[in-house]
Amino acid sequence: MAHALSERGGVGPCAGAVLGRGANRVVVADPSDPACCLKMELPVSLRTAVGMRARLRRRLGRVFPRLGENATELRAWCRLSASLGPEMLAGRIAESLEIVHGPAGSALRCAMVIDDDGRPAQSLHALMGAPGLFTADALCAAVDDFERWLHRHAIPLLDLNAGNFVVAGTHEPRLVCVDAKSLLAGKELLPVSRWIPALRRRKIARRAERLRQRIRAELGTPVNLR
Repeated sequence: MAHALSERGGVGPCAGAVLGRGANRVVVADPSDPACCLKMELPVSLRTAVGMRARLRRRLGRVFPRLGENATELRAWCRLSASLGPEMLAGRIAESLEIVHGPAGSALRCAMVIDDDGRPAQSLHALMGAPGLFTADALCAAVDDFERWLHRHAIPLLDLNAGNFVVAGTHEPRLVCVDAKSLLAGKELLPVSRWIPALRRRKIARRAERLRQRIRAELGTPVNLR
């Protein structure tokens, strides 16, 4: 399933190039602007099965659009951009631009992360399944760098999963987050990790280490226990 813009500002039924798919959304190229992509929320029947708490969030998102995936991500970007400034986020978190509407539904328009060769940057998840493009050490170093950046600016981005990042750069990979919803929405009923600095730092460190372990496991490099 893929839709794209039939005209600037609206979502139409014409097929766009599918760039990726997550548990709840599909990402397609924006044919009206090669510098952008569109995130579209999937119908319930096409979404990945999840636990009770996640099902409740999905149901609330359908009843209250403000709580949907796209609206939450746009709010997260706007809040962080207002706090730190868009220049500070450039090259670290992909910009969320606007929600557009049309006959086929709505979509979140985001800035495309472009690699050095002019093509859309590949997801970290995809690169973990493609040995030879980057070494495990190089990708883990990119995780280290992103983790330091989060700590330096006290950013409570807690969902550090491979599917939430693309990798920019040809020789020295750099992680760019393309899903920052966890700034505002997470799995906790009471998100104390976003409120208390020490808990935030520990949780980011745990999630970053888990991601490094996954990278090393997928690329066949023994886990470096630090």
